[in-house]
Amino acid sequence: VSAPSMVASSASSILTSDTLHHDLWVTLVGFSLSFVVATVGGVLLGVLIGYSDVAYHLLNPFIVSLNAQPKIVLMPLVILWFGMGLPSKLFLAGLMAGFPIIVSTLTGVRSIERDFVLLARSYQASRFKIFRSILLPSIIPFVLSGMRVGINYGMVGVLLVEFFASNEGVGYRMVLYTANFQIDLFFVLLFVVIAFTLACTAVIERLESRFGRWRPAAF
Repeated sequence: VSAPSMVASSASSILTSDTLHHDLWVTLVGFSLSFVVATVGGVLLGVLIGYSDVAYHLLNPFIVSLNAQPKIVLMPLVILWFGMGLPSKLFLAGLMAGFPIIVSTLTGVRSIERDFVLLARSYQASRFKIFRSILLPSIIPFVLSGMRVGINYGMVGVLLVEFFASNEGVGYRMVLYTANFQIDLFFVLLFVVIAFTLACTAVIERLESRFGRWRPAAF
């Protein structure tokens, strides 16, 4: 454990270094791309599984089984299949962040009032009209809730790949600092990761409250 004064002193010097800026950029690019993949794929799969009973019975057991696995045990296969760098981050972080989004979207689709859909069909509404006017507004709060959880899992996935299969990035730098007993520098990077994750979570929470205003309050 490093003294808070040493952490503060190290932060003032390391936060202006080009090396840290490069590592932050590498980590942020990997996280951003993997989170986009997780969001798009998770929403599409969640809507498909929630809307179709056939897809639900076919795919839901695989989703549950994969979600139950500790993702760190996949690291040897991730390295073997994708090598070191960005492709590994896209796979592992996208996989880890995608499961909460899939589950939340699936729950949102399954919780839609069927009377709304029947009413729209009675007025000859098209499938696209039903999707835009009923399905989409209903699942947005659920999607955002899954994204809020997926942010944490996505960041963990990116850092795991950088711990074991990268020679750059914040995770790689954290391992390097720990190996050299530079614990003060490790804590600086840890606080940077925490601050970034909290900022992303706060943005999603604001969007969640914005798009969930129409829903009645529980209390």
